[in-house]
Amino acid sequence: MPTFKNLILGLFLLLQLHCSHTGVTTLRGISNDASKDCQTPLSGLAKKQELKNSRAAADKKTSSREILPPAETKLLEPLAPQNFESFSQERKLKVATYNVLNLKEMVGRFEPNPATGKRIKTKPEKAKAQEAIDGVAAAIKEISPDILFLQEVEGLESLGAFATRELENQWRPLIMKGNDGRGIHIGVLVKNSVPLSFEYRSHRDEPFSSDKHPDLQKVFSRDFPVLIAKSPSDQTPLFILAGVHGKSKRTDNHSDPESREIRTAQAERMVDIIQFYQEKYPNIPILLLGDFNAEPSREPEYQALRDFNLKDAFDLIPNPLPTGSPERITHTFHPQEGSRKASQLDSILIVPPIQNIVLDAKVYRYKNPDGSIKPLPQTYEEREQNPSDHFPIWADLDLQKLLGRTHRN
Repeated sequence: MPTFKNLILGLFLLLQLHCSHTGVTTLRGISNDASKDCQTPLSGLAKKQELKNSRAAADKKTSSREILPPAETKLLEPLAPQNFESFSQERKLKVATYNVLNLKEMVGRFEPNPATGKRIKTKPEKAKAQEAIDGVAAAIKEISPDILFLQEVEGLESLGAFATRELENQWRPLIMKGNDGRGIHIGVLVKNSVPLSFEYRSHRDEPFSSDKHPDLQKVFSRDFPVLIAKSPSDQTPLFILAGVHGKSKRTDNHSDPESREIRTAQAERMVDIIQFYQEKYPNIPILLLGDFNAEPSREPEYQALRDFNLKDAFDLIPNPLPTGSPERITHTFHPQEGSRKASQLDSILIVPPIQNIVLDAKVYRYKNPDGSIKPLPQTYEEREQNPSDHFPIWADLDLQKLLGRTHRN
């Protein structure tokens, strides 16, 4: 009769034989009940492998969805690439964004056709008042940004003429046609003194599908253009700026009040594109700047940006501005009925993990003829006296960190 010790040994050998035939591994992922009894404590090497596999699975799960190739690409080479070394010793680079309410030409009035729901032109286009154009130019000159993103630009001809005449050829234009049916696009102005190479990519063809919007085929109302700044000598990507002009809050479809579903889809697609560029160009700063047509810091349609931990430049300056601060207001809305609404529709957002690059940020305020600052408009008539219904915003960025010259985090 076998002793108790021999019985225990036999059971152990039988169990080991069973495990070898079932192909059990000691790493995470085994789901059948039989394998649970066969797992033994992990060695140090096995634990490291388990952690590695777990991280890889998480990375795969959170990686960006596939995006389309750029619909169009334009290049801008520096006027004086030999100045890059001296430029790279500077402390800061100033970036800005400005919705100019049509740059040189008012594109007319568009209203929904009750029969089709599509917008049709009800008033023709007309030239923008020269006083308003000069006011836009004065704001840009006073801010003096190195790189400026503009919303509501009618096209390359308009932007080029503005840069030549009103800005006296101090900035060079970049623009690509977007999806807006009225013909307003996102443009870029680069100061002549910036000795960087730029690659400007359009993502206007990213698709959209919704039962509420059966006729809408593309997710971006205008575009989500990406500006890649590169070293002029070896074309190394240094940083990326992405331009935003979100869908307006106008309700085109009553099943989607204030077009929130569209802006939600836009935010989610922005994150997909950001992740694509993070994977393609690891460890370089990425910023989003433009008119979001809602407040990214607190409105529900931009939850995807908050979940991705994008930070507003005003939250990253040495003395952060509280959300809702009057100093953050970039737009005022004056309905025929009800009170004025003041909001921060325009933002400069910094993508993680490289976010400690903001030295300063401000909203520009328009000036009276004597140089004093105009108060925020309290009425529609007061707002109409300004060059645009939006105020431009700017941020000074740490150039050394943008160029990777110092530790970024």
